[in-house]
Amino acid sequence: MEANKKKVNISCPKCGQSKVIGIPESIFADKKFGSIKVQVPKGAVCTEHQFVTFFSNKGNIIGYDVIDASTLTEKSEPTEAAPVTTLSLKYLIHKFGFNCVAGFLHAKIFDYPSFIIKDSAPDVDADVLNQTFDTIIPPILKNENHIGHIQFDNYVFPNPFYFYTTTKSKRNNAYLINDRRLVIHMPWNTSIDFEKKILEYALEHENYEEEKKHLRHHINQFIKAVEICKIILSNSKMVKEKELVKALKEQLIVTTINKQRIMLIKEYLERRDSPELAAKIKI
Repeated sequence: MEANKKKVNISCPKCGQSKVIGIPESIFADKKFGSIKVQVPKGAVCTEHQFVTFFSNKGNIIGYDVIDASTLTEKSEPTEAAPVTTLSLKYLIHKFGFNCVAGFLHAKIFDYPSFIIKDSAPDVDADVLNQTFDTIIPPILKNENHIGHIQFDNYVFPNPFYFYTTTKSKRNNAYLINDRRLVIHMPWNTSIDFEKKILEYALEHENYEEEKKHLRHHINQFIKAVEICKIILSNSKMVKEKELVKALKEQLIVTTINKQRIMLIKEYLERRDSPELAAKIKI
């Protein structure tokens, strides 16, 4: 007699392809605490990749990890304790959409809280999301503004837009999306073109560790521009945006120094460093 199986929609963290597969319910019944690790072999979800899926003891997916073939055991079996893992960019974009991921990245860099509004149980653990973005951004940018979940009850709020409006008024300083890839609220006035561009560059790499390394490189370049601006502003009463563009182009070998980049530097100083210095920038 075939064991009872729990149907789970699993997505490959490398390519984003998804498939509903059956996991024996006995795995979850025998595990009262901690998390469960299940090996997904090549061909089970996609033809190219093998990976590990982490479940809560209630059977909800909390994360994925790509593991080299040489490190995988022959059997898929639960472990006593699975570490919080991280997700690839391709999986994040498959799950939340390109613009929403760019928004998460902006929120992390510029120190805004973020929330995902859901009408069902979260299928990606908030700790996994936060650890993923914490591995992308340089250590100096880590902060207490984490990504969290907000539960939407469609029985209490039959009109979701009323709930969104109420949530925005309560969390006006937070980045909000829903679980259908829709941005509900962006608390900043700048664009997210910088984050979109560096995401596009990162996605050119096949290795998802290289993706993150590439993102950190571009974010560090931005921080370097901020530090140069701080020196200039510390010795001035007021500096025009055009003057900052000229000064940065002389000291940095990059071609993306423009008015938009100066506005981001101003936002960074206001949010993370020195509102007094930010006030000296005349846009």
